[in-house]
Amino acid sequence: MPVGSGRSATARLAASTTATTLLVAAATVAAGWPYWERHRLAAVPNVAVAVALVVAGMLLRGDPSSRRCGELLALGGLCCPLTWLMSWDVGPLPLIAVLGQSVYWVAYAWGLLLYPGNTLRGRADRWWVTSAAVILLGGQVLTVVISRPSWNGFTDGVLWPAPLLVGRARFEAALDVLLVLYVLVPVTFVLLAVARIRAARGLERVVAGPVLLSAGFVALVTAVTYPGLMAEPELGRVEDAVALQGAASIVTPVALLAVGAHRRLLLATTADRLGREIGSPTPASVRAALRALLRDATLEVYYRQPDTCHQPDTEVLVDLHGQVVDLPPEDHRGERSDRPGPEQRWYVPVRSAAGAPVAVLSIDPVLCCHRRQVAAALAAAAAALEQARAQSGLRAQLVRLGEERRRAARTQAHEWALVGRELDDGVRRRLAELAAAAGDVARTVSEPATARALAEIGEGLRAAHGELADIAREAHPAVLERDGLLPALESLAAGLGLGGPSLLRVPAGRFDTTAERAMYAALAAALRAIAAADAVPPPDTAAGMPEPAAAGPVVSELAVGPGVSGLAAGPAAAGPTAGRREWGAARVEVRAEGAMLVGEVTCAVPVAGGVRAAADHARALGGWVAVRGAAGGATTTRVTVPCG
Repeated sequence: MPVGSGRSATARLAASTTATTLLVAAATVAAGWPYWERHRLAAVPNVAVAVALVVAGMLLRGDPSSRRCGELLALGGLCCPLTWLMSWDVGPLPLIAVLGQSVYWVAYAWGLLLYPGNTLRGRADRWWVTSAAVILLGGQVLTVVISRPSWNGFTDGVLWPAPLLVGRARFEAALDVLLVLYVLVPVTFVLLAVARIRAARGLERVVAGPVLLSAGFVALVTAVTYPGLMAEPELGRVEDAVALQGAASIVTPVALLAVGAHRRLLLATTADRLGREIGSPTPASVRAALRALLRDATLEVYYRQPDTCHQPDTEVLVDLHGQVVDLPPEDHRGERSDRPGPEQRWYVPVRSAAGAPVAVLSIDPVLCCHRRQVAAALAAAAAALEQARAQSGLRAQLVRLGEERRRAARTQAHEWALVGRELDDGVRRRLAELAAAAGDVARTVSEPATARALAEIGEGLRAAHGELADIAREAHPAVLERDGLLPALESLAAGLGLGGPSLLRVPAGRFDTTAERAMYAALAAALRAIAAADAVPPPDTAAGMPEPAAAGPVVSELAVGPGVSGLAAGPAAAGPTAGRREWGAARVEVRAEGAMLVGEVTCAVPVAGGVRAAADHARALGGWVAVRGAAGGATTTRVTVPCG
């Protein structure tokens, strides 16, 4: 917007506000002059209520997201002068006054329930507005059509249509019923206000909290003064009760104006506060700054990046960690200003100064009522978002490279499995057949030298058969493929001949196949290093070792994150000792931590770091291997691989 047009809009707003203030103040004083002449101090808060409501309504009406709220509050402020026409007590003025007072309270409360937006928040709000309109407006009309003016505190000469006039006793009985309903209306409003404040979140709590608190106070004062307003038929007492209600009502308009001024101040200082929050722009710092500024802990920023995997000419959205996310199509990214469910979001596109799309923000839909704050925050964060987008692009490339590396590792593991099965099913079988054939031929040959040569050939073939079996078993043991980590590690421990007090704590269920292979390779390397070092202490040595991180029975059911199935209940859940075996001076534990599979081998004595040679597979999957030394010479090998 050009500077000149901005100044002219501000000047028009100031002029219209000043004129409205003078007109409403003059109308309120003139309408209640017979009463204000005797109670001049009471005129100040009552005139201020009318003026503040109309001005606040005009300011709210200027924002499309709060137009209906502003119109209702302005209507309530304009009804204030009508209420004070009762003090003249002539002609149709008392009738206009009592109806104007009912309209004032309905419009006032309705506008506060809409604040700061344009819609009611739920079924309870809609029921309350409907009930309040029926009780306040309908009840006031009923008291008019069944009573005389003098029964309401006015002279009998005023215009007071009463086509259903009843006796005084029946009128007082109807009045008692209406009195109960008139008290219930503000009391239930207090309950709604408390529920709204407790359910408010983010900016809504800051903006609506003070207003609803003050409105609750006004409602309580109204509930207390209603009996005096209706029980006394004298005009002076009725005017005193209305003046007290008006004086109490000044709290809410003042809160409205204060909150409005605070919002304008926040808008003016958005850029400075955001700059201090962001510091050096990174995807994480930009998101944290926007969350703090808009008071939305669920806010997410998705950056647009080229789709290098499928269609380079198109773009995808990536999250803070560089992962591609699937958002609803732009045509279906709806927004709602009423209280939404947790699955509903408000998606706000962000563009650069040149108009190019930069990112999409996922925001709590309650911020639809605060579009100016959101727009100011995005305008202030535009440059930082562009810088963060460049860093997000690098992170997205790293994520894609990691995915390619993991895909290659899975392919390699699959090829190793095929090689192992080929060695086991093909070459080993043929070697066994050749060894058996050599033995048969040796038995039929009569020459001793030839028989010995054939026997040696048979022994060599049988030795080769055994070596191939060892290679196949270590590269891809059949028990791991068939039964999982626990039986495979038990079989390995038995084969290594590790004995003595120890603990093996491994869930009996299955994990992701690739993760299991990588975990087994690293743990097997550590256990072979233990066996090679011949580090088997006396039985009392392992007794002083630290307990595993999670002592107790083997878990029979565990959610381990995406890509990994839960552990099926089985024999491991049979009792406190299920899944534990005593072999060797080492403690082995495998557990799932979120989407990662973690394994630890703790040995009581120093062991050479032979596990590093077997860690390539874990690193290729995006995991890592760490070997740490502890006091007393103990060594802990920690293996972490992603599950899926």
